[in-house]
Amino acid sequence: MSLVKWTSLAFVTLPAAEVLTFLIVAAYVGWFWAAIAFVSTSVLGVMLLRHSGRRNLARFAQALRSDGLTALHLDTPGAANMLAALFLTLPGFITDALGAALLVPAFRRRAAAVLAKTLMAPKTSRGGSPGEIIDLEPGEWRQIPDREPRRRRSSRHKAGSR
Repeated sequence: MSLVKWTSLAFVTLPAAEVLTFLIVAAYVGWFWAAIAFVSTSVLGVMLLRHSGRRNLARFAQALRSDGLTALHLDTPGAANMLAALFLTLPGFITDALGAALLVPAFRRRAAAVLAKTLMAPKTSRGGSPGEIIDLEPGEWRQIPDREPRRRRSSRHKAGSR
């Protein structure tokens, strides 16, 4: 499944999963403590974003605009800390867990490797495996000329021909 499909699926299912997770946590520890944890992680995320600095955030945004998702290098501590802070700022325990995990260097390295493998995977045609090159001899293929689009008769021409 492509990255776009995974992202779309995450945007659809994440809010429902966050609500369900909040209900489970609230049933386990109580509504008051769940709400305190819910708000305090967002405050912690805002504090981490302030600490990382506006300059780093602007540099991160510029890199995303110019290079897209390939500019995301989680092995760089500043980028990972800002992404972790963004996840902590978002309301919900799932995004909080992901943000907290990004603050752990071992998880950060593993996530960077998975992300790089996903983003840098070569695109293949059907039946080909990644990295496989199909080399054909000149007698094994032929060029097919482009078709010219058919011209439509104008309505004036059709009316006059009847």
